[in-house]
Amino acid sequence: MKISNIVSAAAIFLLLWCMACEENPFDPNKWSTLSHEGFVLKWRVQDSNLEVELKGPSTGWIAVGFAGSYGMHDSNIIIGYVNGSSVSIRDDFGIDSDTHVSDTDLQGGEQNVSGKSGSEDSGVTTIFFTIPLDSGDLYDNALSEGQSYNIVLACAADGADNFASGYTTITNTSIKI
Repeated sequence: MKISNIVSAAAIFLLLWCMACEENPFDPNKWSTLSHEGFVLKWRVQDSNLEVELKGPSTGWIAVGFAGSYGMHDSNIIIGYVNGSSVSIRDDFGIDSDTHVSDTDLQGGEQNVSGKSGSEDSGVTTIFFTIPLDSGDLYDNALSEGQSYNIVLACAADGADNFASGYTTITNTSIKI
Protein backbone atom coordinates (compact mmCIF):
# COMPACT_ATOMS: atom_id res chain seq x y z
CA MET A 1 0.00 0.00 0.00
CA LYS A 2 1.36 3.38 -0.97
CA ILE A 3 2.03 6.09 1.63
CA SER A 4 -0.40 8.41 -0.18
CA ASN A 5 -3.19 5.82 0.22
CA ILE A 6 -2.45 5.47 3.93
CA VAL A 7 -2.47 9.26 4.39
CA SER A 8 -5.74 9.55 2.43
CA ALA A 9 -7.35 6.77 4.49
CA ALA A 10 -6.18 8.42 7.74
CA ALA A 11 -7.55 11.80 6.62
CA ILE A 12 -10.93 10.28 5.75
CA PHE A 13 -11.03 8.45 9.10
CA LEU A 14 -10.20 11.67 10.98
CA LEU A 15 -12.90 13.59 9.08
CA LEU A 16 -15.54 10.93 9.81
CA TRP A 17 -14.48 10.76 13.46
CA CYS A 18 -14.75 14.55 13.82
CA MET A 19 -18.19 14.54 12.20
CA ALA A 20 -19.35 11.98 14.79
CA CYS A 21 -18.02 14.06 17.71
CA GLU A 22 -20.41 16.32 19.60
CA GLU A 23 -17.84 19.11 19.46
CA ASN A 24 -15.55 19.79 16.55
CA PRO A 25 -12.00 20.05 17.95
CA PHE A 26 -11.14 22.46 15.12
CA ASP A 27 -14.10 24.77 15.83
CA PRO A 28 -12.82 28.29 16.68
CA ASN A 29 -15.99 28.86 18.73
CA LYS A 30 -15.23 26.00 21.12
CA TRP A 31 -15.82 26.77 24.77
CA SER A 32 -13.10 26.44 27.41
CA THR A 33 -14.21 24.79 30.65
CA LEU A 34 -13.01 24.86 34.26
CA SER A 35 -14.47 22.72 37.06
CA HIS A 36 -13.34 23.93 40.47
CA GLU A 37 -14.71 23.18 43.95
CA GLY A 38 -18.31 22.68 42.84
CA PHE A 39 -18.34 25.45 40.22
CA VAL A 40 -18.26 24.97 36.45
CA LEU A 41 -17.12 27.94 34.37
CA LYS A 42 -17.32 27.94 30.57
CA TRP A 43 -16.08 30.80 28.41
CA ARG A 44 -15.25 31.76 24.85
CA VAL A 45 -14.18 34.88 23.01
CA GLN A 46 -16.64 36.12 20.38
CA ASP A 47 -15.34 39.16 18.50
CA SER A 48 -14.49 41.72 21.22
CA ASN A 49 -16.60 40.02 23.92
CA LEU A 50 -16.30 37.22 26.44
CA GLU A 51 -19.32 34.91 26.60
CA VAL A 52 -19.64 33.10 29.93
CA GLU A 53 -21.70 30.33 31.51
CA LEU A 54 -21.29 29.86 35.27
CA LYS A 55 -22.83 27.04 37.32
CA GLY A 56 -22.63 27.19 41.08
CA PRO A 57 -23.65 24.89 43.95
CA SER A 58 -26.42 27.08 45.34
CA THR A 59 -29.95 28.29 44.70
CA GLY A 60 -28.81 31.72 45.92
CA TRP A 61 -26.52 34.10 44.07
CA ILE A 62 -23.38 32.92 42.28
CA ALA A 63 -20.50 35.06 41.06
CA VAL A 64 -17.27 35.12 39.12
CA GLY A 65 -14.65 37.84 39.46
CA PHE A 66 -12.02 38.46 36.79
CA ALA A 67 -8.45 39.72 37.14
CA GLY A 68 -8.40 40.80 40.77
CA SER A 69 -5.32 41.13 42.92
CA TYR A 70 -6.49 38.88 45.81
CA GLY A 71 -9.88 37.52 46.85
CA MET A 72 -12.47 39.87 45.39
CA HIS A 73 -10.17 42.90 45.61
CA ASP A 74 -9.99 44.81 42.30
CA SER A 75 -12.02 42.10 40.50
CA ASN A 76 -14.59 42.75 37.80
CA ILE A 77 -17.35 40.69 39.45
CA ILE A 78 -20.41 39.42 37.65
CA ILE A 79 -23.01 38.26 40.17
CA GLY A 80 -26.41 36.76 39.47
CA TYR A 81 -29.36 34.84 40.85
CA VAL A 82 -32.56 33.23 39.62
CA ASN A 83 -35.88 33.73 41.40
CA GLY A 84 -38.65 31.80 39.70
CA SER A 85 -38.64 32.94 36.08
CA SER A 86 -36.75 36.15 36.90
CA VAL A 87 -32.99 36.38 36.32
CA SER A 88 -30.94 39.21 37.87
CA ILE A 89 -27.29 39.72 36.88
CA ARG A 90 -25.16 42.70 37.86
CA ASP A 91 -21.68 44.08 37.09
CA ASP A 92 -19.83 44.74 40.37
CA PHE A 93 -16.35 45.75 41.48
CA GLY A 94 -14.40 44.22 44.39
CA ILE A 95 -13.58 47.06 46.75
CA ASP A 96 -11.65 44.77 49.12
CA SER A 97 -10.93 41.05 49.57
CA ASP A 98 -14.51 40.12 50.47
CA THR A 99 -16.73 43.10 49.57
CA HIS A 100 -18.13 44.21 46.24
CA VAL A 101 -20.52 46.92 45.05
CA SER A 102 -22.35 47.65 41.82
CA ASP A 103 -20.21 49.51 39.29
CA THR A 104 -22.96 52.16 39.09
CA ASP A 105 -22.57 52.87 42.83
CA LEU A 106 -19.02 54.01 42.08
CA GLN A 107 -18.34 57.34 40.38
CA GLY A 108 -18.17 56.81 36.62
CA GLY A 109 -19.00 53.08 36.76
CA GLU A 110 -21.34 51.42 34.27
CA GLN A 111 -23.22 48.14 33.89
CA ASN A 112 -21.46 46.33 31.04
CA VAL A 113 -23.24 42.97 31.06
CA SER A 114 -25.44 41.83 28.18
CA GLY A 115 -27.03 38.59 26.99
CA LYS A 116 -28.25 37.83 30.50
CA SER A 117 -30.11 34.59 31.22
CA GLY A 118 -30.13 31.85 33.79
CA SER A 119 -31.82 28.86 35.40
CA GLU A 120 -31.98 26.76 38.55
CA ASP A 121 -32.15 22.99 38.64
CA SER A 122 -31.48 20.43 41.36
CA GLY A 123 -29.75 22.88 43.71
CA VAL A 124 -27.54 24.41 41.01
CA THR A 125 -27.84 27.95 39.66
CA THR A 126 -26.63 28.67 36.13
CA ILE A 127 -26.12 32.16 34.71
CA PHE A 128 -25.18 33.16 31.17
CA PHE A 129 -23.81 36.56 30.21
CA THR A 130 -21.55 38.49 27.88
CA ILE A 131 -19.04 41.17 28.84
CA PRO A 132 -16.71 43.25 26.66
CA LEU A 133 -13.07 42.20 26.78
CA ASP A 134 -12.33 45.89 27.29
CA SER A 135 -15.38 47.97 28.23
CA GLY A 136 -13.39 51.10 28.97
CA ASP A 137 -15.14 51.20 32.36
CA LEU A 138 -12.75 52.17 35.17
CA TYR A 139 -14.16 49.28 37.25
CA ASP A 140 -13.85 46.53 34.62
CA ASN A 141 -10.44 44.98 34.10
CA ALA A 142 -9.46 44.74 30.43
CA LEU A 143 -9.00 41.13 29.33
CA SER A 144 -6.96 39.86 26.37
CA GLU A 145 -7.32 36.62 24.50
CA GLY A 146 -4.41 34.26 25.19
CA GLN A 147 -3.64 35.78 28.63
CA SER A 148 -4.09 34.12 32.04
CA TYR A 149 -6.04 35.79 34.84
CA ASN A 150 -6.86 35.19 38.48
CA ILE A 151 -10.53 34.53 39.05
CA VAL A 152 -12.69 34.28 42.14
CA LEU A 153 -15.77 32.06 42.32
CA ALA A 154 -18.34 32.54 45.07
CA CYS A 155 -21.89 31.70 46.06
CA ALA A 156 -24.38 32.51 48.79
CA ALA A 157 -26.61 30.21 50.81
CA ASP A 158 -29.52 28.48 49.11
CA GLY A 159 -32.39 30.91 48.62
CA ALA A 160 -30.25 34.06 48.94
CA ASP A 161 -31.85 35.66 45.89
CA ASN A 162 -30.39 39.14 46.35
CA PHE A 163 -27.11 40.98 45.90
CA ALA A 164 -26.63 41.75 49.61
CA SER A 165 -26.23 38.35 51.32
CA GLY A 166 -22.74 37.29 52.26
CA TYR A 167 -21.02 34.38 50.59
CA THR A 168 -20.92 30.86 52.02
CA THR A 169 -18.30 29.61 49.55
CA ILE A 170 -15.42 31.48 47.94
CA THR A 171 -12.46 30.11 46.04
CA ASN A 172 -9.69 31.42 43.79
CA THR A 173 -8.04 29.91 40.74
CA SER A 174 -6.94 31.09 37.29
CA ILE A 175 -7.98 30.70 33.66
CA LYS A 176 -6.53 31.49 30.24
CA ILE A 177 -8.89 33.56 28.11
